[in-house]
Amino acid sequence: MVISSTVRPGSGAKTIKMTLSVLVCSLFLVATSSSGAQEREPSVTGFFTDMRYVRESGDLVGTEVWIMKAGGGRYYAAVQDAEGGPRIPVVVPVEVSGSRITFTIKEHLVDQDGRPATDLVIKYDGIVTRAGLSGMVNSEPLKLKRGKSYWQ
Repeated sequence: MVISSTVRPGSGAKTIKMTLSVLVCSLFLVATSSSGAQEREPSVTGFFTDMRYVRESGDLVGTEVWIMKAGGGRYYAAVQDAEGGPRIPVVVPVEVSGSRITFTIKEHLVDQDGRPATDLVIKYDGIVTRAGLSGMVNSEPLKLKRGKSYWQ
């Protein structure tokens, strides 16, 4: 956009054109930056945890989920549960749609004789916010705070 005005020679025409140019550029920057200031969805990546140590019983309890991005726009979650003590973490692919995440953990079980038993299937479905991850795990409510890992 070019703004020009007719000004008599020697009356500061260059100053007026410069002032108008700065004004137009400033208005353009304000207009374009205000659209970027709109509320954006929070990143789905990060640590989400409610894992804690219970001094009275000596137990470690809770869940920790670390969602990370990999190549090709794919996401993965490292998930660790604790019921008395920490279980071995598992890494699973995560489906992401906006701030909604879903993933499933399948654990192959064996009975006391070593024969295959019914698999344990744990389905996570939740919404990521700036505060954390909330949703459902196999029809049970889940609320994990965003922040540092219990292990940090």
